[in-house]
Amino acid sequence: MKRVMALDVGEKRIGIAMNWGTGLAFPYRILPRKGKDDVARILALARECCIDTIVLGFPIRTDGTKGKEAEALEGFAAELRQHFPGEVVLIDERFSTKEAERHLLDLDTSRAKRKRLVDTIAACLILETYLARERV
Repeated sequence: MKRVMALDVGEKRIGIAMNWGTGLAFPYRILPRKGKDDVARILALARECCIDTIVLGFPIRTDGTKGKEAEALEGFAAELRQHFPGEVVLIDERFSTKEAERHLLDLDTSRAKRKRLVDTIAACLILETYLARERV
């Protein structure tokens, strides 16, 4: 099974989840956004972890249209594709952050801990969506 890294790319942080060929999504880490260095940092992590596929949460609006966030992510994905030898996939991430927050609330997680975890949990949900789609 291939190794997959999922990213929940936000304005301030990038939540990262990993699958090391097990079929399961694991929260990995959060990278603070640093502008032009973000793609290089993701590529270095992908090389370090021997990643075959990078999955990006694609922020489509609820009405199915693309906003400025989706357009920015398409640029991010295009830059990854130029330098990453594997596959770069966009997955609809509508409500992934809200669902991650709901899961953390259900676990009675403190506000401070939710803020630290929500991006990696959202990345896990994106990765789980991709893995489920690949099994079909």
